[in-house]
Amino acid sequence: MNQQRIAYRTTDNTVDYFFSFEEQYGGTWRAYVESQPSYRDRATDAHNTHRLSDGGRLYVCWTSPLRSLAEARKVAALWAEKTQNYIRTGCRF
Repeated sequence: MNQQRIAYRTTDNTVDYFFSFEEQYGGTWRAYVESQPSYRDRATDAHNTHRLSDGGRLYVCWTSPLRSLAEARKVAALWAEKTQNYIRTGCRF
């Protein structure tokens, strides 16, 4: 299986998120959240943060299978931007 680790800098240029992109059996991909800023006083449950757990590791929750590394990277970038907005404003995504 393939794996790639990258950093993503938010568009406001203030925070780096780190992801590990891993190909799963069957050819789909997951974006594991390796490092991110604190949610501070915001709720951290799976529903509010759009994260799921796999053996203690958190990954980005998405509504459909991610079929390529490029697609997984786009979803992770969107998730990071929405998460940063959630931390800053409390507006859920």
